[in-house]
Amino acid sequence: MDELLRERDILNKNMLKAVHATQKQIDLVKLHEQSKRNLEEEIQNYKDEAQKQRKIIFQLEKERDRYINEASDLTQKAGLRGKQS
Repeated sequence: MDELLRERDILNKNMLKAVHATQKQIDLVKLHEQSKRNLEEEIQNYKDEAQKQRKIIFQLEKERDRYINEASDLTQKAGLRGKQS
């Protein structure tokens, strides 16, 4: 009887160790999942920001081209005026 009680106590102790180890693993998995979600959100934010920057660059390039064309037109007009004088 004493041996069975001792065996039961050992089994209960081992079960508690297993439960604690399992809970620790569950907590680690939850932590990793949260970290993963945070990183995915951060990546999405960077992608959104990059898209905004691309739009701004496109607008600036269009504006630059427009100014180049305007400057070229003005240069040509100034050249024509100079020849007429």
